[in-house]
Amino acid sequence: MPYQTLNGIRVIDASTGIAGPYCGKMLADYGAEVIKIELPAAPDSSRAVGAFPGGVSHPEKSALFLHLNAGKKGVTLDPSTHDGKRMFMELARQSDIVMESFRPGQMAEWGVGYHDLRQVRADIVMTSVTPYGQSGPHKDYQFTELTIFAAGGGMHREGLPEREPLRYGAEIAQYFSGTTAAAATMIATFGVVMSGEGEWIDISIQECMAGHPHQIGRRAPWIYGSEPDFRKPPRLAAAGMREPYAVGTFRCKDGFVSFLPLGSRMWPQLARMIDRPDLIDDPRFQSADDRTDRREELEGVFQAWFDDHTREQVFAAGQREGLPCAPIMDAEEALVNEQFRARDYFVDLMHPDAGSLTYTGLPFRLSDMSATPNTAAPRLGQHNPEIYASLLNITAAELAQLQAKGVV
Repeated sequence: MPYQTLNGIRVIDASTGIAGPYCGKMLADYGAEVIKIELPAAPDSSRAVGAFPGGVSHPEKSALFLHLNAGKKGVTLDPSTHDGKRMFMELARQSDIVMESFRPGQMAEWGVGYHDLRQVRADIVMTSVTPYGQSGPHKDYQFTELTIFAAGGGMHREGLPEREPLRYGAEIAQYFSGTTAAAATMIATFGVVMSGEGEWIDISIQECMAGHPHQIGRRAPWIYGSEPDFRKPPRLAAAGMREPYAVGTFRCKDGFVSFLPLGSRMWPQLARMIDRPDLIDDPRFQSADDRTDRREELEGVFQAWFDDHTREQVFAAGQREGLPCAPIMDAEEALVNEQFRARDYFVDLMHPDAGSLTYTGLPFRLSDMSATPNTAAPRLGQHNPEIYASLLNITAAELAQLQAKGVV
């Protein structure tokens, strides 16, 4: 249910992959009109990424593409052609924001870079999302989630100390970069209101990941004290400055639970949670250092209690004592979780090719703003007739000629 906060703002989303399209998705979720542009001969790369219904690859059925592009309108256009450049410039003239994720300099080579766009609209905001930014010796390098996480400076300390370093699961760097790009784009858009001047936003996925709050916290020992941050056993690594015996993931009677207590002040609460108040005054565990030194012994005590309790029982006991803990749910369990259901978080959208699918909701809610039903991601070029007729006055016959030439 997109909110209408950004109603009246038009966005040209010429990005591909995850980071740029996720930025565009967030703007669409809050009411912007987002027109997704795909190259006719090279559509968005996420169309080729699964999962696919039945495991059969199909450019209109990619779960990743459908998720990242819900709420957008879709057109095809090749700005490298003479007609494509002219059409792109006219679309930009009638838009507030242009997003792109081509290699640095590509848009300028086509004649539709930021300085070109300013010639037709001085207050345009352009957001460029690239692996390493618009400058520097690595600006033209390619990337994957693995390589960008490694190059961000955080991977060296993730994983078991006796094994190779590991990256975080999923596409954390790209989604975080997309979120950062959306926030930066809105800051620049508000700046336009104040000054009347546009802005070119340079988003480096590497820098976003290097500046991720979690990575900054892990980098602090080196920054402030020149202390190397070596890989540690899982509970020690997750604990940071906390006591490690009750940090991380624990097996319980029917699955797993996750804990992250906030230091020594929670020791009495932890002891009461596991029905062992006698441990609070046990001389073996009086100080934080004592408990850390005897962490394996304490882990055994905790694990014995977990073995006899279900996830919901652990969750309830933790909440009773004011402890940050939660059951670890799989995807199916999350879909039927009572908290999600009570807030109508998940939504179903019908796509003409992929059918009815369940989508995640919006990352935050607004209390005094109306919302409208969302739309499924566009088919390739689905809105060519609508957009090009309404904004560029292109007739059906002219559109057919442009398509025959490979412009759209």
